[in-house]
Amino acid sequence: MDHPHLVVLLAGPSGSGKSYLAQRTGLPVLCLDDFYKDGDDPSLPRRDGMVDWDSPQSWDAETAVESIARLARDGKAEVPVYAIGADRRVTTRPFDVAGSPLFVAEGIFAAEIVEECRRRGVLAGAYALRRPRHATFLRRLARDLAEQRRP
Repeated sequence: MDHPHLVVLLAGPSGSGKSYLAQRTGLPVLCLDDFYKDGDDPSLPRRDGMVDWDSPQSWDAETAVESIARLARDGKAEVPVYAIGADRRVTTRPFDVAGSPLFVAEGIFAAEIVEECRRRGVLAGAYALRRPRHATFLRRLARDLAEQRRP
């Protein structure tokens, strides 16, 4: 099935520049971080008694793929808005790609959905950003301090 809109997936570790690059493309950008599970979800993975937010199981890949497929087909979808401070999705918002044949979906778990997006025929391309570990650490630290994020 041909889709009028296709997704470009940007993956990479936190602090690798995914959001920065995505914003500079001029394309609509879907932030896949908004698809994290709520902090009280019993299916969240734990490590040493704390939620492991770096695990792909902390993220709702199924809903992310469904939203991407809807955007590819219809050009618009209601997508979640995740509030880090609240540890949950706090609302939804309309996301519209109608004026563009391509849109970007970026997030640390984007690589987890490449095959499913390809299988559904909605994938234009997938890219992984990499930087030296010390560079991503410093970028992540600066961002987290500026946004007052918790560890």
